Amino acid sequence: MKTNILPKRILILALLFLFIIPIKAQDKDNPWLISFGVNFVDFYPTNIQGMTSESGVPTKWYDQFFNLNNHYNYVIAPTKLSLGRYINESFSGELAVSVNKIDKVGSIKLAESVSYFAIDANLIYNINKIIGETGWFEPYAVAGSGFNAKGNNIANSIQFKNYASFNSGLGAKVWLYKNLGVKVQSVYKHFFNNGSYPHFQHSISIMYKFGGYDEDDDGIYDKNDKCPEVFGLKEFNGCPDTDEDGISDAEDKCPKVYGLKALSGCPDTDGDGVTDKLDKCLYAKGSLKNNGCPDTDNDGIIDLRDACPKIAGPLSNRGCPEPDTDGDGVIDKLDHCKYEIGTKTNNGCPDIKKDLEAKLTKITSNILFISGTDKFSSKYDKQLNEVSELMKKHKDLKFQIQGFTDNVGSKEYNKILSLKRVNRILGYLISTGVNQLNLRVKGFGEKKPIAPNNTAEGRAKNRRVEIKIVN
Repeated sequence: MKTNILPKRILILALLFLFIIPIKAQDKDNPWLISFGVNFVDFYPTNIQGMTSESGVPTKWYDQFFNLNNHYNYVIAPTKLSLGRYINESFSGELAVSVNKIDKVGSIKLAESVSYFAIDANLIYNINKIIGETGWFEPYAVAGSGFNAKGNNIANSIQFKNYASFNSGLGAKVWLYKNLGVKVQSVYKHFFNNGSYPHFQHSISIMYKFGGYDEDDDGIYDKNDKCPEVFGLKEFNGCPDTDEDGISDAEDKCPKVYGLKALSGCPDTDGDGVTDKLDKCLYAKGSLKNNGCPDTDNDGIIDLRDACPKIAGPLSNRGCPEPDTDGDGVIDKLDHCKYEIGTKTNNGCPDIKKDLEAKLTKITSNILFISGTDKFSSKYDKQLNEVSELMKKHKDLKFQIQGFTDNVGSKEYNKILSLKRVNRILGYLISTGVNQLNLRVKGFGEKKPIAPNNTAEGRAKNRRVEIKIVN
């Protein structure tokens, strides 16, 4: 007689479910599922017409549904093998083959056991799509059809017929470790003929998921494929390298043109570090700031647009230096006197006042007075006449005649003497036709010496006249 060894084993498996950390359910990265286990065939709770209990009471739907020892037909051995295939997040398919021994139909015990064979094709719906994802626990509903064959023996009061079945039921997958899990399933098989007898087929199986989904058929499963929709290479984790430059298209900024790794896969024909697609001068080395074009003279104008590429010049003159005819450092277009050396402060023209003042001082510096007097030799008339001509030429200017002495005598005397000397010069210049209104005089006496007063030569230099322009 069969004992309750099998229920104890089932209990042990159930306890394992509580203590083993479960993991991810079947998905497209592991689309195939193979399982094998034990199946149990039960006719009793299917409301078969005329079926009664041992005490003669008519049976009802699901009556004694879990009465394993009295109503289940089973063999203590692997009796069911199934192969499943993931379709999408909601559905998967299953093809199952099972064998068994029938020795009781409900409360009716057969005189001789007969063989049981079934092949079923079922569609499985993931109930987690309704109740929410649990990951490791995957309840499901089953619907499908199959073919059931049962043996016969003339010694039995019941004779079976082979016929196709309609299948429906529930089950659950529990994932234990990586790709390994346990599946429990209960399916009702209904027949539309007499003699096949509807029944429940329960099963408990060990299952293993495997394989992988490879949408682009490049031999790399999508779970490991960085480019799952494009045929790629293993060394680039499934991504292609269209231009075969050793850089995957996913990281290649120029995926269709052979390029350099340093430039993220883009080419650089002239080797200037600027990629061809950004290089405005593809065959001449340049710089990034000039879009790959050279600027030989570093004047900010690329050689391509520089009329003088080797000599720096402004953009206004097409990169050429501006002309400076008189060489005074002021370019011609800014030089108001481009044929005469001048100063930048005077727009390229000579500083007339400064030059004239220097010239007048140089002429008068040679005019020496007799010590202690305001008299000078007639030999200086030539210099004074030259001074007169310059003043008359620049009649719009005002001049100050300044007188100086040495330190011989008192300061008061020397100041008066210096004034007398400049007045003597003033009178001479007026006599030559210089406008008196343009002249001023000032005596400084012994102040502002230009040489030491302790020598005759030095004192002679200090007895001088200087002319300044005062407007």
